[in-house]
Amino acid sequence: MKRLVVIISAIGAMYLSSCKPSPKQAALYNDMIMAEQKKVVIAYDGLLSTFDTYVARKMDSALIEFQSQTLEAIDNIKNITPIPEGETLKMAVLDYLSTYKDVAENQADELVRIYKIPENEFTPEVRVRWDSKYKELDATIKNADKKLKEVQKDFADNFHLTLSN
Repeated sequence: MKRLVVIISAIGAMYLSSCKPSPKQAALYNDMIMAEQKKVVIAYDGLLSTFDTYVARKMDSALIEFQSQTLEAIDNIKNITPIPEGETLKMAVLDYLSTYKDVAENQADELVRIYKIPENEFTPEVRVRWDSKYKELDATIKNADKKLKEVQKDFADNFHLTLSN
């Protein structure tokens, strides 16, 4: 009898662990992950806005915020236990954030350094170089955004969720 209870318990545990999460559980999981992604995008947008105002001190602090927020989001998402059928979304967001990390540490850092060149040394050639680097950064970000949206759409379709922008 004891053995039968153990077998039934094991079968029940396997059944429960293999069940697909409810749409509500999937939505909560998605929201938790996307909240971290959103913090990084806000920090990135904050950096971009400093380019419009051109205050060097603000550029430096916005860059630091962008870099640190990206690292924090990566750590936070690594610590999220995925729901069944949710690992793909988690990995896609980590890949997405790795792209942002690379952008923060390399491309954005270089843009800030170029943009802080004193006005009397900021020649048209320097401006062309800055514009070219900015276009590269923008293309990298747009590509990462596109890839993540595709994975998130698949996740939403799988769980019958409606995504909002």
